[in-house]
Amino acid sequence: MKYSNILLVDDDLDDRMLFEQIVGETNPDVHVHTAENGLEMVAWLDKCTGQDLPDLVILDQNMPKMTGRESLIFLKESPRYKKIPVILYSTFQVRDFYLSCRELGALDVIDKPDTIQAYRDMISQILTAL
Repeated sequence: MKYSNILLVDDDLDDRMLFEQIVGETNPDVHVHTAENGLEMVAWLDKCTGQDLPDLVILDQNMPKMTGRESLIFLKESPRYKKIPVILYSTFQVRDFYLSCRELGALDVIDKPDTIQAYRDMISQILTAL
């Protein structure tokens, strides 16, 4: 599937900016929207028309106000948003977390990149392999 409209939800400003920069450099036809946390994601999605909804949501697990897993639950329980593919990323993963997110409907759960090259690799994987 080709993603052209991505919503990245991450409380780290540097990570959001880096993600947008790399996507812009490597895939200029892909539009990236960002939100700082799950509550901001909900507010942004509620303003979208059906045509404006993202093709993919990427959630950081460790966020204040609403974790990535809580945001995933919200999305998958909503008739309006449940069909949007969701990927979670986290700096710390255990098998139970991975399995529970997959059972809740996550497309994938991946390690959060810790270098610029790891971000490039992750973005390349998301935009070409999935």
